[in-house]
Amino acid sequence: MPRATFALLAGFAAFAFTIIVPTALRDGDTGWHLATSAWIVAHARVPTSDPFSFTAPGRPWVAHEWLSELAMYASYRVAGWSGLIILIGTAMAALFAVVAHEIRRWLSPRASVAALLMLVTGLLPSLLARPHILALPILAAWLIVLLHARERGKAPPFGFALLMLVWANAHGSFVFGLALVGVFALEALIAAAPSDRRRVVLGWGAFGVACAVAATVTPAGVDGLAFPFYVDRLKLLAHLNEWQPADFATFSGFEAILLATLAVLLLRPVRIPPIRLLLMLGVLHLALQHTRQEIVLVVVGILVLAEPLGKAWTAKTAPSATPRPASRSIGILILILAVGLAGYRIAVPVVRTDSAGVPATALRHLPPSLRSQRVFNEYSFGGSLILAGIRPYIDGRSDMYGDPFTLDYFAIAGGDTTRWRAANARWHFGWTILPPRSPLVRMLDRDPAWQRIYADNVAVIHRVKSAR
Repeated sequence: MPRATFALLAGFAAFAFTIIVPTALRDGDTGWHLATSAWIVAHARVPTSDPFSFTAPGRPWVAHEWLSELAMYASYRVAGWSGLIILIGTAMAALFAVVAHEIRRWLSPRASVAALLMLVTGLLPSLLARPHILALPILAAWLIVLLHARERGKAPPFGFALLMLVWANAHGSFVFGLALVGVFALEALIAAAPSDRRRVVLGWGAFGVACAVAATVTPAGVDGLAFPFYVDRLKLLAHLNEWQPADFATFSGFEAILLATLAVLLLRPVRIPPIRLLLMLGVLHLALQHTRQEIVLVVVGILVLAEPLGKAWTAKTAPSATPRPASRSIGILILILAVGLAGYRIAVPVVRTDSAGVPATALRHLPPSLRSQRVFNEYSFGGSLILAGIRPYIDGRSDMYGDPFTLDYFAIAGGDTTRWRAANARWHFGWTILPPRSPLVRMLDRDPAWQRIYADNVAVIHRVKSAR
């Protein structure tokens, strides 16, 4: 099967899966991303201070993912939740098509399918309607550009710095893209003959500078380069699931990927260039340190290891050719099917239901009189509150709230009665919305000053008895 056809089929399969099995709406942070883009459209600028919460109004905060958020909002405005699902499906189609097209240069069809199944497995926990999903195709394309540049023995063309401009305004992972430039520049320098090193330094150095400059053309400017490192130092990350280290107490898809990869590498001698091996070890460290980096490891691993694995396991043969008219016909057919699926998704709209971070039913039962009163909310519910036009106590923008406030919040949510009383005395809460198993729920049930007015499997709402 030719590479182009294989890539189209892989992209269509990813699109179809995302469209038919719409699991991407289960994250509460989707709400504040949509609200941010709505604010941008309404004010024709990117916010530089908090416009949403009642606890940090005016605090410096730059919506550094504004480009992804605008894409999310545009799709949402056009076709509601179905439109957002179609956007995520398109991003997944692009990711799988780009990866499939590249790995078929080196791997057999069966091995390529196995690699793509690993990509699916690694992606599923991260398949959420958030900016990082829109950045994954950029990561894959960026890495392929660098790999091809090394094959040609030249630095990438300057025009690709524009891709960094898009990436820097779409998601904070662009810093990793800058690091990749350094990695492959070092590899090029080490591999170069002494007489060529000046050319390598000038070529890769100029490209690196162009990318760094492009990465500062954002609302955050130069400060955006330091932002990921600021986030990584926050102590509050210990309380966030996606920032937890990998847990091998129970078997997971990520562990299956690691074991399968290890088996393939050990069964036959596979020679990985030293710098790329160090890159893989570095990304593996990040993935073991924070589960949110697992998908980065899978994408990078598949693309970096495809060539050495292909050389070790398969004879180098060019993919079979398909007559151009037949190939074009296949592409047109896949496009028609994709449009049909998108039409189906719009005709049969997605209904966003309750999930661990989305108390949709509870918010529909919220008395209108409470909407304008101050709320103490579950961290993961904050985005849904913002989207509903309710100012939260806290939400997923923990980098803005900072360590002292957020750590105090988690202590309160954990049942610290002293801190709860202090916060209530300061903010005068009119109601709360918390998960059923929250220690604070049990405490409020026993408090005569509070009344439980709604409960389901996702959220419990209490109100102050005197609040009417």
